[in-house]
Amino acid sequence: MLVSNTTSVVIRVVKNWDDFGSLKEDWQKLLVQSDADNLFLTWEWIDCWRITQGESIKPLIIVIQGSEGIVAIAPFYIQEYRLADLLTYQALRFVGDKGSGSEYSNFIVKKEDSIALKSRLWEHLLSPEVKPCWDFIWFTNVKAWAEGGQTLLQSLVNVKGLNCNQRSVEFAQTPLSKYSADIMPELSKNLRANIRRPNRRLDKLGSWEMLTCNGDDEISGLLEQLFSLHNKHWLHAGLGTFERRPELADFYRIFAPLALKKGWLRLLRLESHGEIQAMQLGYVYNNEFLTIQEGFNPDFIPGVGQVLRYYSFTNCQKEGLSCYDFLGVYTEHKRRWLAEKKLGANLFIWQNKIKNIPFTIKKIWPTGRYLKPL
Repeated sequence: MLVSNTTSVVIRVVKNWDDFGSLKEDWQKLLVQSDADNLFLTWEWIDCWRITQGESIKPLIIVIQGSEGIVAIAPFYIQEYRLADLLTYQALRFVGDKGSGSEYSNFIVKKEDSIALKSRLWEHLLSPEVKPCWDFIWFTNVKAWAEGGQTLLQSLVNVKGLNCNQRSVEFAQTPLSKYSADIMPELSKNLRANIRRPNRRLDKLGSWEMLTCNGDDEISGLLEQLFSLHNKHWLHAGLGTFERRPELADFYRIFAPLALKKGWLRLLRLESHGEIQAMQLGYVYNNEFLTIQEGFNPDFIPGVGQVLRYYSFTNCQKEGLSCYDFLGVYTEHKRRWLAEKKLGANLFIWQNKIKNIPFTIKKIWPTGRYLKPL
């Protein structure tokens, strides 16, 4: 059923997590029919995020229902911000956008009427029911190069009354379909040497192997080992993710076992003489590998992380996956692994209010020193 005229639909707003739970079955059915089907929009991902964030998070989820069921969902939550310690704002943020490693935010709508439905969701943000609930929207990591991201941006342009500043953000993906079963010959001479050298040193040390997590009985211990290796590597630079963000570790503890049951989890480890020296956490969804976190022992053989990544690529090619997705930020390291730069978008959206005049006069972003979450 196409709803371009949107005359035969009912729109409701979910403002508590109990009602969110009732959306589970329709949510996943709609997601696979959308133009933005990705792991970070699954009901399972968002529900695990809800659990780790606690009851303080207030949802604001717009749902459009047609005669055949739910046809569109815009999942937000409300967070307070303060501008220069003077003005307080109610911000709408996309569910799961903090404390989980989420990327690729989007509305979930029927693909065949995507722009019309997404436009209707944007428009409802200005309805008498929803408009008083928010001042601005911070919408991050839009996959602007893909169809779903393009329809989201196009639909936003169609709506009067919403002002928007946009910034480009970089992502990195290696298209595996472009390469043979062994990616090694395609890599630079220097990178090939950086893989082969530690590989030979591993052989000289004796027994070593690559293993994956295959059962519930081992996943808890392996996750803790990953957190430990990751922190050990990065704390030298003061960047240990799990030390700074314990809520992220809590999210992985809840979501990874669920992902294992769903067949999404890829938890790879390199063991030498029975001791884990490097690990990688990722997920496979829609025939693409999403690399999430890695860790290795900095006191072990230099380059062991490169060996692990090479075997990760090899496993992806054996599975026949189409893409090795490094997700956010394009770096020289990712380029060396044949990643292509993709440009996404962050959106700062505000409605016409007197208190929002500073956003019109000057480009202010909720990532700087003036506008901060409470």
